[in-house]
This record gives sequence, structure tokens and C-alpha cells, in this order.
Amino acid sequence: MALLLRNLGRKGLLGHNKLVITKCIQPSSSQAYDEMKDFWQKNKKLNRPLSPHLSIYRPQLTSMLSLTHRATGIAMSVAIPVVATGLMFAPGDFTTYLHSVHLSAGSVIACKYIVAFPFTYHYVNGIRHLAWDWAKGFSLKETYNSGYLVVTLSFLITAALVHLI
Repeated sequence: MALLLRNLGRKGLLGHNKLVITKCIQPSSSQAYDEMKDFWQKNKKLNRPLSPHLSIYRPQLTSMLSLTHRATGIAMSVAIPVVATGLMFAPGDFTTYLHSVHLSAGSVIACKYIVAFPFTYHYVNGIRHLAWDWAKGFSLKETYNSGYLVVTLSFLITAALVHLI
């Protein structure tokens, strides 16, 4: 049972509003369980889905950029420590392993893109997020324009890193 402080809106002797303490009765756990059971049975009878699914919504640039930002951040936060730890305990050095694989030129370029894109995208989109922290670029038009700019710059910078290095 919880106590609730309510303002009745009436003036007391000194002209202040009167505050009254009242009791709020919270439902017991069995009562809450029964209500939830009834809720799910009603949804099942009406053939409602459990929750909205990704197939219901049309992908939008903003949601895809957010998803990509999170995915690149997670991928880098997992891959970098795993690869670094593996190379630290490996008996040889990185260049020895790289030359022993004998990849074709196209495969090397594809691998460079796969490694470089998460860094560049996450970095460029991070700058966009910093602008949002300064309350800049929140209108719908600015959000989409900055999103297209992030994608374009990410691919251009990735291509420059891959082909210049």
C-alpha cells in the first residue's frame, strides 16, 4: 500500500493549498497476474500479433542509419579486441600470416573495404551525432540531408583509404 500526497486546491488558514495524504491500494500479484492473463487471452482470441514486427514497417533512412551505427559499433567493439588478443598470443607477426594466405588482388581490396567501412561510417556518423548533441540538424530535411551526406562521405573516405593505402 502506498501513500499519495494530493493537493485539494482549497486554501487553508494561511492562504496555502491544503495537502491531504490518501492511501493508494495497489493490486496484489495474483490480481495483476489474472489481469495479464485476461489481456493475453483477449489478444489471442482476436488473433493479434505479439508485437509489431520489422516486416510491418517500411525501412527509413534514419532507422537504417541508426541500425548501421549500432552494428558497426558492436562489430568493432567485438572484433578489435578479439583480433588484437589473437595476434598478441600468435607466434608469428601479422604480415607473415597475411602473406601465407595468398589472396588475390580483388580479395585483398574486398577485405580492405570490409575492414575500413565500419571505421569510416562510425566516425562520420559520430560527427553527425555530435552535431545533434549541440542541437543542430534536427529538422526532418536536415536529418535526411545529413544522413545522405554521412553515407556518401563514408563510401568516399572508405574508397580513399582502400585505394590510397
